[in-house]
Amino acid sequence: MDTIHISTFNVLDELKRIAQQEHLPLEAIDFDLLSYQTQYKGIVDEDWKALEGDNLEEVTTEVEIRSKIFFLRQEYYIKVHPAIQNPHFDLRFSMAFNKYRTKIVAVIDPASKIPLKKGIQEYLKEAIYRKKLRNGYLVGITDQTLDQEIKALLLKIQKEGPLKEPYRLPIATFYSPTLPVNDNIILHYKKIQRENNLVDGVAIDDLIFEYILPQDGIDGRNCMGEHIHVGEPLIRYQHAIGIDSQSIRAEEDHQSIRFYATKSGFVERKNGLFTISQDLHLKSASFKSTGSLEAGSEKEINIKIGEGEEGDDAIGAGVNIDVQTLDVKGTVGSNTKIQACEVTIGAQTHKKSLIEVEENATIHLHRGNLKAKNATINILEAGTVEAKTIYVKNMSGGEIIAERVIIDVLYSNAKITALESIEIKSIEGNGNELIINPRVIPSYYDQISGLESDLASKQFELQKKGKEYLQKEVALQEQYRHIEPIIQKVNQAIQQNRIPNKADKVRVMQYNYFAETLKNEEIMIKAQEETIHALERKLDGLYDADLHAVITHRKEYNGHTRVQFISPKTGKIHAVSPNGSVTHIRLHKEGDEKKFFFES
Repeated sequence: MDTIHISTFNVLDELKRIAQQEHLPLEAIDFDLLSYQTQYKGIVDEDWKALEGDNLEEVTTEVEIRSKIFFLRQEYYIKVHPAIQNPHFDLRFSMAFNKYRTKIVAVIDPASKIPLKKGIQEYLKEAIYRKKLRNGYLVGITDQTLDQEIKALLLKIQKEGPLKEPYRLPIATFYSPTLPVNDNIILHYKKIQRENNLVDGVAIDDLIFEYILPQDGIDGRNCMGEHIHVGEPLIRYQHAIGIDSQSIRAEEDHQSIRFYATKSGFVERKNGLFTISQDLHLKSASFKSTGSLEAGSEKEINIKIGEGEEGDDAIGAGVNIDVQTLDVKGTVGSNTKIQACEVTIGAQTHKKSLIEVEENATIHLHRGNLKAKNATINILEAGTVEAKTIYVKNMSGGEIIAERVIIDVLYSNAKITALESIEIKSIEGNGNELIINPRVIPSYYDQISGLESDLASKQFELQKKGKEYLQKEVALQEQYRHIEPIIQKVNQAIQQNRIPNKADKVRVMQYNYFAETLKNEEIMIKAQEETIHALERKLDGLYDADLHAVITHRKEYNGHTRVQFISPKTGKIHAVSPNGSVTHIRLHKEGDEKKFFFES
C-alpha cells in the first residue's frame, strides 16, 4: 500500500477504514503521529476553540473541565503506512486502568527490547502515543509527566540492566471523580457489643452514635475526554434521628453530627427517641429471649428480673450478666455468670452458677459459687462463698472463706475458714470443720506475701552492701596506714603557715573523700537495717493473726465438730474436737508454744 496522510478525530476508525479499503488486516498497517490539535468548547463558547499547548487550566478552570457542558476533542494529522518491525527496538506492553479510566499505566513486558541509544526516549513516547490513540485515549493534555516517567525507566535500566520483571509506567492521568457521600448512621455503642447481648452500656461522654452528613460528589473526566457523572448523594436517615436532650448531647461539624452520653446507663429507643436509661425490668432473662446483659458494672444500670414470684425461673441457663445492680425475684440457672456491685436473689442459685459482687450480695438459697465483699444468705446448701464478712441463717454443707463469719444454725458437713472470727449460734449436725487459717484469706495472703517478698529482697540487698562495705573498710584502713605520715606532714605545714606540697594535699583530699563516702554508706546501711526491722515487726504482728482469732459457739459441742487453728508462719496445725459447753476457743502463747484457750 502507499503512504497516506490524513486528518482525523478518531485514529482507530480511520485505520479500520483504510485496512478495509486496502484489503489488509488491521495489524498490517501502522501510523506515525505528525501533529495534533486539542479543541474545547465550554460554558461561554459556542464554537470549538483550539488549545495552545497542553494545559487546559490556562484557558479555563478545573470546575468547568469537570462539568457536563464542557467538551473536548483532538484532531490528529497522521501518516498511515505498512507496519514494519524495528530490529533494534521492540516495546511490548499492555495498558491497565482504574474503574473510571482516569489513570492509565503501561505494564511493560521484561522481554521488550529497549536499547540505551540516542533517540530512545522519543521512540518510547511515540510507541505509547500510538497505542493510546488506537484505544481512543487523548494525548498531550493527559500525560504531562510522561517525559519524566520515561526518564525514570531509562535510568533504572542504565543502573540495573534490562528489566527482570514487569514495569508499571504511568502514561496518563486526568480528572478523577469524587464520589458523593451518602448519609448514614454509625451506631458506635454497638461496635463492642458482645454476641446476643441485650444491653448496650455507655459511660458519660461516650460517643453513642454518629450521623454522617450527605456530601455532594465532584464530576470527573476520563482520559478519553468523556464526562463522568457521579450523581446525587442518597439521603435516607435525615429525619430518622431523635434524641432525649436530657441524656444525650450533639456536636456537629461539616462531616457529621456526633451524639454523646451525658449520663451513664444503657442505650434504648423510646417513642422514636434515643435515650440513656438506667433501670430495666424484665419478666425473665434467657439465652434465647434476651441473650446476655453485659453492660459493665462501672455503668449505672439497674436490672430487675422476675415478677415477684420467687419460685419462678428468672435467669435461664448460660446467661451472662454484668451490670451495676441486679435484683432477681426468681431462680438463677446453671452456667450463669453474674458480675455486679449489688446483687439480690430472691430464690435459689444453681450449683453451676458463678456470682461475683463488688459490694453486697443477698441470696435466699445459695447452691452455686459466690464471691462478694459482704454476703447475706438465708440458706447455704452445698454452695461456696468467699467474702470479707458473711452472715448465714442456715448452713448445710458447702464451704465458706471469709475474714468474719456469723451463722445462726449450722447443720452437717460444712467447711468454714476464717481470719478473725467464726460465730455460730447453734450446731445441729456432725462432720463440720471450723478453721482459722489466715493464709487462705486472699487479703491477708496478698499482704503477708508482699511483705515477705519485700523483706527477703531487702535482706539480700543489705547482705550484698554489707560485704561491699567491709571490703571498702579494709581498703580504707590499709590506705590510712600508708597515708598517715602524709597527713601529719600536711597538717604540720598548715600549722606553720606554710603551703603543703600539692601532690600530698591531693592525696589527703582523695583519702578524706573516700572516708566520707564510706561514712555515708554506713549511714545508709543502718537506715536499711531499721527498715528491715520495721518490716520484721510488722510481719511478726501478722504471724500472730491466729492468736487474735476466736471461734464462738453459743451452745454445747457434741464432740463431732473439728476445730483447727493453722499458724500463718509455720503452717503448724492445732486441732481439737470440743465437747460440752465451750463458748470461745482461742490460741494463746506459753513461752514459744501456742496452746488452746477455752472459755465457757
